[in-house]
Amino acid sequence: MSIELGLSKITKLLSHIGNPQESLKVLHVAGTNGKGSVCSYISSLLQYQHQFKTFDSVNKIGKFTTPHLIHVTDSITINNKPISQFQFDSIKTTLDKVNREHSIQCSEFEILTCLALSYFKEAQCNWCVLEVGLGGRLDATNVVPGQCKLACGITKIGFDHESFLGNTLPQIAFEKAGIVTPGVKYTVIDGTNDPSVLATVKEQCDKIGSELKITDPCVRYNTVETKSWGVVQPQELPLNGEYQIFNLRVALFMLDHLQQIGEVRLSTDDLTQGLKDIVWPGRLQDLNFFYADGKSIPVLMDGAHNGSAAIELAKYIKSQYGNRPITYVIAATAGKNLKPLFDPLLKPHDNVFVTQFGGVDGMPWIHANNPKELGDYIMNKYTSNVIIQPDVHAIFPQLASIPEQDRQPVVICGSLYLCGELLRLHNSHRQ
Repeated sequence: MSIELGLSKITKLLSHIGNPQESLKVLHVAGTNGKGSVCSYISSLLQYQHQFKTFDSVNKIGKFTTPHLIHVTDSITINNKPISQFQFDSIKTTLDKVNREHSIQCSEFEILTCLALSYFKEAQCNWCVLEVGLGGRLDATNVVPGQCKLACGITKIGFDHESFLGNTLPQIAFEKAGIVTPGVKYTVIDGTNDPSVLATVKEQCDKIGSELKITDPCVRYNTVETKSWGVVQPQELPLNGEYQIFNLRVALFMLDHLQQIGEVRLSTDDLTQGLKDIVWPGRLQDLNFFYADGKSIPVLMDGAHNGSAAIELAKYIKSQYGNRPITYVIAATAGKNLKPLFDPLLKPHDNVFVTQFGGVDGMPWIHANNPKELGDYIMNKYTSNVIIQPDVHAIFPQLASIPEQDRQPVVICGSLYLCGELLRLHNSHRQ
């Protein structure tokens, strides 16, 4: 199944189930890297705001992020709890029936988006945090009317999915900025973006009449200057990586706007507690990885799957391990541009296990690069220390057999789908 961007099909499907997207309060996030982190920051912090808290109810914060890591239900959560399999199957059965009876031909992602919107309406969520799947302007999540989006966020924009979004940063930025639709009053963008990206997004905001906030591009580690809470400076960021301060700024300025217009009421204590509870697996995640019952090995797991993410991963590896040789466990999605992914990471003295991931639940069009072809590419360009092992499960007993004093740091990367498969393995063996 190929990817076909556009809003006509999902609009038609939603019209047959009562247009749930028209009665939600939405925060919409686009970008190349960092979207999921921003959504996690926002959804976690909103759970602590007091406006809707009574003795009889709690805040219900819906979050829709893709791709899922472990199970497709992980994409749709309320207060970080995934939709139940029963509810997922029940809503999907209805949507599949409507899709089939009216010959709409919605894709699996469009149906998944409709499922999330239906679930959030049914649960009467106070807020819905939506991550764009691909691009923005023609992404299924952009079916939400602008007047329902109380703020939009745009994270770091780089090169990815060029065949769909364009071959230049302004072209890609134009697609991402397409989430700023008529009715959107406030937009935040990561200030570390290329000037051409900032200019493109500003042009769209000016056209729509949306106020644009460009965040501070300087690191000034852990510092965010807000109107509502003054200088917010967590002792440490809940997620690894220097770049996370930029994602946090996007999230906090979206919430700062909501606080200023009276839509939320967050205290400094709410922020402090909410930040402590944030978890975003598979992103610079230090993990004692259980590959068998009672057997584990320390790894760094990151879903870096494009050039911008690979640069940040390389920075983190250098900060943690210096110039030591690294043992990589790598798989990549077929069709991925490999050069920007591997250039920042792989060195001649590194060791690389090349593997693959299995089928992706709900995304039948996704499959891994052939391990031998990927291994040959890496050997020809980066390092001769390559082992091709299609069975990813067989890699870790071999790594664990190396004496600890001789063991190199192990980094798993190249695909979120690889991370998801390994996290399923880890969870099945964790005691």
